Amino acid sequence: MAAVAIAATTLVITLAPALEDLPLRVPLGLFTLLSLSGYTLTAAAFPRRDDLSPLLRAVFCVGLGAVALLPVGLGNGSSWGIRLNPVMISISVFIAVSATAAYLRQMRLPAEERSGGEVSRYLISLKDVLVSGHPLLFVLLIALGELLLFWGHMEAAMVVHGINLIGLVLLTAFMEDRIYQALMLLPLFRLLNVAMPVFFELTLYSYALVYIPMFIPAYLIIKEKRLSYEEMGLTTAGFLTYLPAAVALGLLMGWGEYQVLHPQMLTPGQDLMSLVKLSLIMIFFVGLIEEFVFRSILQTVLVDRMGLVKGILGASLLFGMMHSGYGMFAELIFVFFAGIVFGIFFLKTKSLPLVALSHGVTNISLFMVVPAFSGSLIVLAAAACGLFMISALGTMLSRRRKSWDAN
Repeated sequence: MAAVAIAATTLVITLAPALEDLPLRVPLGLFTLLSLSGYTLTAAAFPRRDDLSPLLRAVFCVGLGAVALLPVGLGNGSSWGIRLNPVMISISVFIAVSATAAYLRQMRLPAEERSGGEVSRYLISLKDVLVSGHPLLFVLLIALGELLLFWGHMEAAMVVHGINLIGLVLLTAFMEDRIYQALMLLPLFRLLNVAMPVFFELTLYSYALVYIPMFIPAYLIIKEKRLSYEEMGLTTAGFLTYLPAAVALGLLMGWGEYQVLHPQMLTPGQDLMSLVKLSLIMIFFVGLIEEFVFRSILQTVLVDRMGLVKGILGASLLFGMMHSGYGMFAELIFVFFAGIVFGIFFLKTKSLPLVALSHGVTNISLFMVVPAFSGSLIVLAAAACGLFMISALGTMLSRRRKSWDAN
């Protein structure tokens, strides 16, 4: 029956206009036409495992697949002209009939004598993953959607993300596991990002429009309290102490990303007002939302579920994937490592405001400081590091003084 499912999937991909640019369409179609029909026909003709050796069974699968294609696919398709859709429909019907015949013949045999036992056991395990809604399935769908976007297949990517979002929303509503709620934010963000109409010529303002809707699910997650305020880093404790470090880190990360992207400035000028506008949007919209999604929620849930190292790596990997829209592999790699840095910084400070600030400063550095004031970057970063050292030293002395006073 797995063969019928594969044939049905191939048929949907072939006939659905929104999926016609899917990269899997050609290899999956060729596999269905040349091998899957032969596999089901061989299973029907030789249902017993010992009827054929593994090598001979593989030869029969390919050979009978090619033989079946001529009278079934091309023969029936010729009634409407030899076109893709009639051929695929005819072959899919043939696969369903031969798979049913194979199933009925194999059911008459003891389980240990049936052909394809190992494949069946694997497919049963796969079915358990699909039916149970295993988080890995949704992570793979997120990765598939982003890879399609990376390859330029926009419509197919949106279909995958839409299906994924529906599944995650349903699981979030009926299951207590926090992982579904965390993963749900990723396809939701991508769909909002792509669907948002362009109202402004200046790209900077479009960032605000894309990120504003994400405050609604963020508010609902905070209100629902599946994660505590402490877990989400909703605190200002230690903010002044780590503030210079957050700025220095952001400046340096922005310089590194600029070496990869070399983007244009997002503001028409380099004046103070342009800097203020860029800072407000990059810190309070982009930085705050992305860090809430990837660090406060996703990383926290993954660390709790998988352990410290795997949790940070998993969140960082998804963070990198979600930057596939740039269409640059080097950017994906850089953002993956940037996610690790931000993840460690969040783990150290336990503060969403600090890591959001650092993320925002990264984008400010990327889109203004480095392109316009690259000569001042090292001075600014060094000054921020110096302030952090002074602040950390002051905090340490203050704690020691309190300890002495207590004694």
